[in-house]
Amino acid sequence: MKNYLEALQIIQNEASIIGAHEMNTKSANGVIAEDVFSNNLVPSFANSAMDGYCLKSEQTKNATLDNPVVLNINGTIFAGDEPPSIPKSLETFEIMTGSKVPDDMDAVLPVEKGSVIEKDGCKFLVVNQPVIKGANVRKAGEDFQKDELILSMGTQINDHHKIALIMNNYDKVKVFKNPSIGILTTGNELGTDSPSSVPNTNGPFLESAAQSMGFQCVENLHARDEINLIIEKIQELKNKGANLILTSGGVSVGKADFIPAALIEMGAKILFHKLWIRPGKPVLMAKFPDGQIVFGLPGNPVSVAVGFRFLASQGLRVLQGREIEEPIGSISVSDYKKSKKFCLFAKAIAHVDMGGQIHTQVMSGQESFKVKPFRDANCWAMIPEGVENIQKGEPISIFPLSQDRGINF
Repeated sequence: MKNYLEALQIIQNEASIIGAHEMNTKSANGVIAEDVFSNNLVPSFANSAMDGYCLKSEQTKNATLDNPVVLNINGTIFAGDEPPSIPKSLETFEIMTGSKVPDDMDAVLPVEKGSVIEKDGCKFLVVNQPVIKGANVRKAGEDFQKDELILSMGTQINDHHKIALIMNNYDKVKVFKNPSIGILTTGNELGTDSPSSVPNTNGPFLESAAQSMGFQCVENLHARDEINLIIEKIQELKNKGANLILTSGGVSVGKADFIPAALIEMGAKILFHKLWIRPGKPVLMAKFPDGQIVFGLPGNPVSVAVGFRFLASQGLRVLQGREIEEPIGSISVSDYKKSKKFCLFAKAIAHVDMGGQIHTQVMSGQESFKVKPFRDANCWAMIPEGVENIQKGEPISIFPLSQDRGINF
């Protein structure tokens, strides 16, 4: 039986990126499939950082209250205007924020610092102190230089990245294709009219969890505990193009646990079955010859949540071209004891103190059938195998409840 880190290594080795395609930058989502470099200077021209007056700093170097420099205001430059190319000596222009600064000018005096007088129908700017070269001017290339790295391959695109891409005139970007998800819940007890039936929470949970990561679910099916029905439903998910199939129930050693046998009969290779983790010990991972991945999760709701969060979602990251997720460092606020041979994924509550340190409380009610603690939990705590006791004040690793959503402190 393998441990959690060994399982992660198998996931990294066996899951493969499923291809890439070009997407319109404005609507792009997913993970960048190649390094993206700036193809121009950003800003592409020197422009004013504020409303004011553009001028030649050299002409103001001797300006004082007693001997001010007077500059003729020869019009206004608005954003989008092409300014005069050869300004005259002792000349200035009123300029708006973002407007292109004339080539021979190198500073902007803020409007509130300028004194304007009128004479013979003309306006003049009175400067009574030197203006520093480059003052209030955004230089060409101050943000991005040509050929500077914008985004590295494997970066998940967010809204803020799109600003940089569009500023660099990228209409399209190459993005790894998102894997599609197929879901199969098993069990005679799910969703029937029998007094002994239970609600099927696993199917809706897995679909919602996959969608929260930005993945499409091709189908969410259910099968009774009959191997032929299970094979039929898994084949249906394969035929619909699911790159990753999630099953729940049927992976232990009971008489109705048909998932491992069904996968083997269909030609899949079992990569691991049972891990030293709690909850979710009976979990399995399998791979079909055509590359489709299966994660067989146990039936208890919390085991399903753990299996998806710490195994399937890591597989989805690899399929999507991302790195395996790293934990967040935290400090335990109390003592906690567990079995030394298991890696425990525990529902927990984390908070941040005034100094920015994260503190975490492992909750009571860690049994795999208890879902009530999710009402109050805001993270998972991970205590690895080989560790029996976590003492108050010791480091403890945590993860957000859902990947890519952060911790709601």
